[in-house]
Amino acid sequence: MKIKCNRCGFKAVISSSSEESEQVKKLYCCCKNPNCGHTFVMDLAFSHTLSPSALDIPEEILTKIHSATRMEQQRLFKSLSPAR
Repeated sequence: MKIKCNRCGFKAVISSSSEESEQVKKLYCCCKNPNCGHTFVMDLAFSHTLSPSALDIPEEILTKIHSATRMEQQRLFKSLSPAR
């Protein structure tokens, strides 16, 4: 991950971090510009899901999908896709 100093725009490095919650992390940063030397804290937070995790699919449904033929799988997923 690239971090830029918000004071001078130079590259900064993460010196340490702490987990505030499962979805928020505090990043303790230091600017590498010797003329600046700004130290600061940034928050890294989860925003939203774009595609759900396969881990969220119940095991019995996964088993049924894996036991279906390729054609049956294609039909199933085609029926679930939004119309274009």
